[in-house]
Amino acid sequence: MISDVLYELVQIPGPSGYEGRVAARLKELIQPYVDDVRSDKIGNLIARKKGTEGKRSLAIVAHMDEVSMVVVKVDDFVWFDKVGYIDLHSLPSMPVLILTAERDVPGVISASSAHFEKGGDTKLWIDVGNRQKLVTPGDPIIFNLKPHWLDDDKTILASHAIDDRIGCAVLAEVARQLPKRPRHDIYLVGSAQEEIGSFGVKHFLRQVTPTWLIVTDTCFAHDAVPDTKKLLPLDNALGLMRFSFVQPKDSCYPGMVNFPSPKLNHRLLDAAKKRNIPLNVCALTGAFSDANIVYVDNPEIENSHLMMGRRYSHSPHEVIDVNTGERAVNVLCQAIADSDKWED
Repeated sequence: MISDVLYELVQIPGPSGYEGRVAARLKELIQPYVDDVRSDKIGNLIARKKGTEGKRSLAIVAHMDEVSMVVVKVDDFVWFDKVGYIDLHSLPSMPVLILTAERDVPGVISASSAHFEKGGDTKLWIDVGNRQKLVTPGDPIIFNLKPHWLDDDKTILASHAIDDRIGCAVLAEVARQLPKRPRHDIYLVGSAQEEIGSFGVKHFLRQVTPTWLIVTDTCFAHDAVPDTKKLLPLDNALGLMRFSFVQPKDSCYPGMVNFPSPKLNHRLLDAAKKRNIPLNVCALTGAFSDANIVYVDNPEIENSHLMMGRRYSHSPHEVIDVNTGERAVNVLCQAIADSDKWED
């Protein structure tokens, strides 16, 4: 079940640039169903199911990394900064895990109450007790919380790293359902470093030029705060991007646009219709994904962005209905079956 795989994957540390543990587990899940699987120098996991024709290929991509932090100084406490976009207001009192060379070191993010009283910027640091000597500047930091089911049926999950371990779980299930021998080569790619600029998928495209590429990632779902970016209701949170553009304030993200392939989008809509799955068509400004890099790096590749809505983006407790992942699997498997008839 995809819910069991997701529950496991969100608990595996995988900050940007250190996705190796996630890649190792994802390889174990995918390898029995593909012809070859490898990791490249930047940390991407690249699996391939060979096609009978092999002249064209379809790649499905989900990123393995999660938003994270990094150690910048160590004295009596550990001082840090964010890597990728994290709302600093969500951090005080959060348990974290520092991935050091010797072992994983737990800690808690602390703040002075006096700073709150003054109403100014809050200074944050990490208390690791007496383990400061184990920590070195440059060590990555992730949230250290257990996932929680928010319903008795175990379909609504709250956890960090749902973005985009749900996509990785989808890859694993798609691999299990791959046909014995498709017409076209099928690539299943766990990409690295999406949260800091999609360097992983960019490196993948230096090695492979697929005819078609589908990114499966998370996006904004309805939450408790009024927001124009409420694209998808949580209980029907599968969407298809028609246009995206980002001109970010945070310089860690490059400003860029994506015009997904109308033809490939139509094929996914047709696949969803065959499986009786509602698929919302969306447009979004102010958000970035691997799909943007694909369009900018090589517009000749027909790309599409299949989105799964989740609440509370980049927070310690993102929330998703795992049925959305099941629907994504069904759409992608139908698209793979239909791809035997795709010519261009």
